[in-house]
Amino acid sequence: PDWHKLEAPSLEAFEQLAAEAFARLPQKFRALCEGVVIRVEDFPSKDVLREMEAGEFDLLGLFTGIGLAQGGDLPLSGQLPNTVHLYRRAILDYWAEHKETLG
Repeated sequence: PDWHKLEAPSLEAFEQLAAEAFARLPQKFRALCEGVVIRVEDFPSKDVLREMEAGEFDLLGLFTGIGLAQGGDLPLSGQLPNTVHLYRRAILDYWAEHKETLG
């Protein structure tokens, strides 16, 4: 490939990659994840970094919400949706250092 013309995937392209990866998971697993929101951000918030005692490139992703083992299958009034946060810049950094495809 012509490396001079290649660019890192945008947030929108990452969202598409995440949706495609989720769609490839077994149906039984996807059914357990009904309603989960997948958010792609460049970095975690400063609050998350402080709470996790992590640097900007330490977290590739994070789940927030209530897991099934903790009763997450019962929606509560006012409860935010279960969310998978993917951190684009940290994932790109990891990808550049390892022999794995991005998709």
